[in-house]
Amino acid sequence: RNDLESTWGDKKITGPMTIEFRNVSFSYPLSSTKVLENLSFTIKEREKVAIVGVNGAGKSTIVSLILGLYKPTEGEILINGMDAKYIDLNERYKAFATVLQNVEPLSVSIAENVAGTDKNIDRKKVIDSLEKAGLSYKLAQLPKGIDTQMTRNIYEDGTLFSGGENQKLAIARAIYRENSKAMIMDEPTAALDALAEEKIYRDLEKISQGKTLIFISHRLASTRFCDRIMLLDGGRIREKGSHEELLAKNELYKEMYESQRKYYKEEDNEK
Repeated sequence: RNDLESTWGDKKITGPMTIEFRNVSFSYPLSSTKVLENLSFTIKEREKVAIVGVNGAGKSTIVSLILGLYKPTEGEILINGMDAKYIDLNERYKAFATVLQNVEPLSVSIAENVAGTDKNIDRKKVIDSLEKAGLSYKLAQLPKGIDTQMTRNIYEDGTLFSGGENQKLAIARAIYRENSKAMIMDEPTAALDALAEEKIYRDLEKISQGKTLIFISHRLASTRFCDRIMLLDGGRIREKGSHEELLAKNELYKEMYESQRKYYKEEDNEK
């Protein structure tokens, strides 16, 4: 990892964020299989874009490439028109508020988990972020509130969150980072129940206000709030457009949507 970091540049990211992939291909080390092949697309500043596809289509690999966790095997990634390899890696990390699928809180206080630091924490903003992520009910149950430690191994009065609550905590952390230029949400509601998931979707407009949003999901009904959807299939973009446009095309997106529709209807009945 250190060898990788030493090859990055020192440029900074300023202003709203645009992201462009130019003929990007990616293979994992020691593998000749291309997870992504000759991928080209542009995400405009403040645009809300969903990337969808079946499991293994390469959706999360795109996230890792955007964040700088991986480098392209071929091609270029441009952020605000700059080749990303010339951007300072720490600056790149700071520019993104990210919610990943698997979330494991640190054994520190709730406030420190949300703020990502133990210094100069804006306590009001922490509480506001937790409320927006749907965790105010949890705080009401804890005598120490946001000062509650997120472990019971050391502190008897500590707390443990469920998988769904951990995902909400990650969403609160992303909301707290209001100076980030873009938000990436990779299957952010996988562990949430249907009602909590619906609330997150309704609130996303506010949560991602002024930021570029990249939303990764395998559930097509969750992407209707986005400006544009890209359907990934076999490491390539097979279809792109709005939810309505892709349904009207009557191709793979519609086929996948119809196959999932029974599941959506069952959830609606439960609601």
